[in-house]
Amino acid sequence: MKYKKVFIYLISFLLALFLIGQIGTYIYVEAPLRTDFYGSIAREEVQQLQALHKVKCVSGSDWIHVGWIADPDTEKYIIEIKDDKGTWKQIGTSQFGSFLYRGNGGLFKVIKVNKQTQQQSTLGYAKAFSTGINVTVYKPVIAGNYRPLYKPEKHGFYINDHTIFQDAKRNWRLIGITSKTDGDPNAETYFAVAKSENFPHTMMVEDEPVADVSDLAWAPHVIKHNNVYHMFWSPHKLHHMISRDGIHWENHAVLMKAPYHKFFRDCMILQVASDQWLLYTTARGLFFSQVDVYQSFDLIHWQYIRTALRSSFGSERNSPFASMESPFVVKHNDGYYLSLTYNNDTLFIHGVLLLFKVWLDKESYNDTLVFYSNNPYDFGVYRGKNRSDSLIASLRAHAPEWVYVPSTKAWYITTCGWKWVATLTNGEVAIAPVMWQKVK
Repeated sequence: MKYKKVFIYLISFLLALFLIGQIGTYIYVEAPLRTDFYGSIAREEVQQLQALHKVKCVSGSDWIHVGWIADPDTEKYIIEIKDDKGTWKQIGTSQFGSFLYRGNGGLFKVIKVNKQTQQQSTLGYAKAFSTGINVTVYKPVIAGNYRPLYKPEKHGFYINDHTIFQDAKRNWRLIGITSKTDGDPNAETYFAVAKSENFPHTMMVEDEPVADVSDLAWAPHVIKHNNVYHMFWSPHKLHHMISRDGIHWENHAVLMKAPYHKFFRDCMILQVASDQWLLYTTARGLFFSQVDVYQSFDLIHWQYIRTALRSSFGSERNSPFASMESPFVVKHNDGYYLSLTYNNDTLFIHGVLLLFKVWLDKESYNDTLVFYSNNPYDFGVYRGKNRSDSLIASLRAHAPEWVYVPSTKAWYITTCGWKWVATLTNGEVAIAPVMWQKVK
């Protein structure tokens, strides 16, 4: 009886210690982070931008997305569609500037409702129809061995999350996380740069680093619009610089000082229409990890609109600082494919060990999941590898970049990572060909 009591006390003590550690870790990592409804839009700008952009649509096979600038503190929204008889019919409501409609489409109207007075007014109209295209689903398959692409030597000792693009001279460029350590995230305050004329068949050559703005510099992403290159990066806020040639960068600004959810990092931008962009980012809800989506109509003003991929019970990893890292969305044959590196285990002890550069299961560092959707807004719910309908592939890669080479119509995937934990590389970015296999 005495030993039984001691055993019960010991178990109770260990359980209490675990709960204190887990809850304490959540509090510790969340405490310095701020959030905001409005993303990168100041409160006093909301109404002006709402009137400027009104309502915009994007459509696909059997869906239409209706988007606008929202004022979620003071307004809610009713979405209506005009039927064949000319009657307006309510099809949904929203708190944010986003509504995903399934159907043929038509004329949409967004009504804003003042939360305090319940007064209604029309925000705007937009007409759009689904395309009716029957989308064929594919899954990506790594179709060859990884081979080295670039390893810094002068300005850093490794590359982690990175971006690859062609500059104005048609040379290929790689910009990525680095530091003069074997992988210390707190030392990552600028980006290494590499370039090459031929891609991906020759090693890239180191160039001068960029984006040294006395702040953390993680996960850059570069896009081009109207002959201007835009580079975005994180964490916890959204940095931005522009370039006329993709080589020399200027006009640094922090566009978003406080995102909607905490653990905002690893941003990736996808253009979905001539004047609409989506930003995907690592995030975490109350407990479960997720991938968030922000919307912009000008690449400067961003607002949170929805969660692109949620995780729920059955998901294997839900770290206090989020586990769905390096989201990247590819459009292929009218289908959309979201990849993420599924890192950072749930228990607080893994975060503690990370401080001492201990990673218990190094192969998990390469665990990249790929999800399919016929639209870029909703990739479903992740409930584990055997219980998730939208999960179509599991690949060995860390923080991969997906690269399409127009001249050869070939697809490639990269892998990278900290030297002290990566198993596929030793500080370099490596690249492998990708084939798309038809699923159905």
